[in-house]
Amino acid sequence: MKASSQRKELKEENEQLRDELRALRAALSRERRDQRSKLGLFDRAISTNDLRRVGEDMYRHFFREFGVLRGDITILTDYDERSFYDTIGWTPKQPPLTGTELQKLARKHQALLNTLIEEQIFIGYTREEEAHIRRSHMMEQSMLECMLAKKPRIVNDVFAELTPAEQEEARAQQTKAWVNLVVLNPENSKLLAKMHMSFKTAKKYTAAQLAKELGPFENLLRHRIFHTRDFKRVKYLSECDNLTGFHLRPVVAGRFDHLIYGLKKKQKPERLSLVMMDLDYFKRFNDKYGHDVGDLVLKTFSSAVQASIRSSDMVGRYGGEEFVLLLPGARAKDVLVVLDRISSRLSGANCLPKAQRSAGAQEEHIRFSAGIVTLTSANPKFANFDEAIKAADDLLLHSKRTGRNRCSFHRSSGGIKVKKLA
Repeated sequence: MKASSQRKELKEENEQLRDELRALRAALSRERRDQRSKLGLFDRAISTNDLRRVGEDMYRHFFREFGVLRGDITILTDYDERSFYDTIGWTPKQPPLTGTELQKLARKHQALLNTLIEEQIFIGYTREEEAHIRRSHMMEQSMLECMLAKKPRIVNDVFAELTPAEQEEARAQQTKAWVNLVVLNPENSKLLAKMHMSFKTAKKYTAAQLAKELGPFENLLRHRIFHTRDFKRVKYLSECDNLTGFHLRPVVAGRFDHLIYGLKKKQKPERLSLVMMDLDYFKRFNDKYGHDVGDLVLKTFSSAVQASIRSSDMVGRYGGEEFVLLLPGARAKDVLVVLDRISSRLSGANCLPKAQRSAGAQEEHIRFSAGIVTLTSANPKFANFDEAIKAADDLLLHSKRTGRNRCSFHRSSGGIKVKKLA
């Protein structure tokens, strides 16, 4: 009887050991899988400058390993923190704001907060859900809280920790817990990015636990933000003129070739207008007032052009005071509207040095002349960028000869039409 009892106990102990061994093997397997997933994620992240791709890859890992339901990443611009605090009327010495106070402040400064967003990445949301969140002002409130507190916000049970209004919003999103992680700039502690994760079950996270499990991902995102900004800065310097901010000639030529290829393939847009522009009497500014004033004239012209064109248009500095503008889909009459807009913006500009203005010097206006060529899918006209530039430059010279501050283009019926700019 005693031997039978001992055998039974031994059998139970063996079963328990086998269960523990199976559990240990499963845990080790999960850990190895998690490590492989992490390594793959980090390897892919360091090989791209696409922050959206990095963010989506990270959240796929979160979905699988942490049970995240959905999430988003908000990346901020390099904003002036002191100026931001002054604008919203807040100082770091103030006590933490309540949810109601944050909501009120976020609604009041919604436009300002939106200007500080460099990129937003939504993962796991439908378009309708994303649109709803944007309308609700929850994004701005959450972002503002992270900018002021500079520490994670952990809500392990929304129905025990949040206000009734916030609970209703969480219920609509099928969320029972959520976390806001902050990614700070180590140099000045400003908020670089906010990572939001929502869960469909209540949690028991602590700040220490989150730091241990998600700290590597915060560091990864921080590194990729800095690297991407450096990449964009180098790319900008290699592609843009540092005085005007306009693209350099090779970049515009490449864009022209791409658009012409589309025209020849009968792709949309079905037309392309190219404009050559030249500042009238620009040499006079340099000779009379110095190159600093000449540079100011170029910057003023640049600002007027940038404020007058669409995001799909491209402007380049061709050389000196000559510029080239590409307007996909635009007819000559559409281009005239843009050129008049630029001219109107320049009409109130006064680039004279303060000393000359005080001495009563006559006001100097910035004027320009232009030539327009329009290509269509039915008649691309020119084989390459240089041919199109030559044709537009000939029309520009025609504008100069007929009085300056004018634009010339070919009529569809034949001949050249000259229009005085506003």
